[in-house]
Amino acid sequence: MRITPDTVVYVHKAGADTPEHDLYAVVAFSAANRTATPVTATTGKGGFRWQAPDGHTVKAGNSRGAARIAPVGFHDGGPTVQPHTYGRNTVAFDLTDAEKGGTLVYVDGRGAAFRWKIPAASSGDTVAALKSALN
Repeated sequence: MRITPDTVVYVHKAGADTPEHDLYAVVAFSAANRTATPVTATTGKGGFRWQAPDGHTVKAGNSRGAARIAPVGFHDGGPTVQPHTYGRNTVAFDLTDAEKGGTLVYVDGRGAAFRWKIPAASSGDTVAALKSALN
């Protein structure tokens, strides 16, 4: 599976939920499957983590509110991507203001870690649409 994060938004509310810490960081990404068989993301064995600038790491969905974030138009309904297609999804974290601008880490089923630097301000091609979907 090829994962490509492209948008991050920082919000103080998602639907009716407010964060336990200061804000939610919601990252939108594409997951492409170029193989002839379905591929499932490894949320059970690895999955997504947020590493803050100070090194503190939290797992995706680290609060009740963050675990429930599934914005319409940005969530294709699960970790399995069918052959020769791509899925559009989000991953959410409940962070303090100091943890903004961290590194998104994805650990695959073999234990390999992939990292993307995430800006400290909302950015990306679909910021407005993602913010709207979170309201």
